[in-house]
Amino acid sequence: MRAMKPIMLVLLSLMSAGVLLAQTSPELALRALQEGFPYRVGEIAFVDGDWTISVNGEVFFWANGRLLPEAYRHRSDEFSAHSFYVVAVSPTPPSALSPERIASLREQGSPQARQARPDVHRAFQAALYGGNTRIEIEALQRRVEFLGFRMSVHRDIVGALARVEAEIMEWEGARDFIATLGSAYGFNWRQIAGTQRMSYHSWGLAIDILPRNMRGLSIFWQWERDFNPDWMLVPLERRWNPPEQVINAFRRNGFIWGGTWPFFDNMHFEYRPELLAYTRLRAVRAAATAVGGISLHHVYPDLFGWQSGY
Repeated sequence: MRAMKPIMLVLLSLMSAGVLLAQTSPELALRALQEGFPYRVGEIAFVDGDWTISVNGEVFFWANGRLLPEAYRHRSDEFSAHSFYVVAVSPTPPSALSPERIASLREQGSPQARQARPDVHRAFQAALYGGNTRIEIEALQRRVEFLGFRMSVHRDIVGALARVEAEIMEWEGARDFIATLGSAYGFNWRQIAGTQRMSYHSWGLAIDILPRNMRGLSIFWQWERDFNPDWMLVPLERRWNPPEQVINAFRRNGFIWGGTWPFFDNMHFEYRPELLAYTRLRAVRAAATAVGGISLHHVYPDLFGWQSGY
């Protein structure tokens, strides 16, 4: 690892400066899925002009990010792409938003635009998460206690959630924070409000934690939008935030926080280890390029594994 220190330093500086390519890399996205779900994802290959990935023995084509079975690969325009993006370390201050970006967010957040966006093709999610119907997914849920609240979550994240709680409880402020919470929940089979798309709560892969008292703070963009058309301009200090120790404990165990999204959802944590792996892969590629094009294989898996807590 001593030889890796220069790459680590470049990687850290590039991530902090945001020097990461914007366009999704199919190969890195599929490698990230393999990293995040090693127990489900098999071979990655380039077949018939496109990248493919095997999940539980089923082959899916990249198909412009749609991840489709072969029979649907030429119908990609009928579906939304799966989300692959660099996970932000912290929220973007509203003061940094350009007028064009503000107008774009306002348009994207309109009921008409949200309803018009189709869902992803669910075959890939069914293979990755173990089912596609409510009955199938309910059979995979397990009852757990998290921060004093009983909830159901997907069996695949029971261990990860237990580690999150253990890390939070090591923090000296944990009990005072937990005392401020009013509710928490996991599994909830439903569409994302105002859309055709399924929520990650529907697979039991998302956790919401809410305070007893909001103290006049905003927590969710859509609740704010109902009475404030400039919801994206709510200052960060006027939004309810979980403590940094809680956010970091979730992140170290494969969860992303909705508070960094442009459409902020500060109560929401989502199990997306592939996005954390993708973020590191992009940073490693940028770092390798910056120090002379070192092959990614020279630093894999130490810098790629989301389990490392980097």
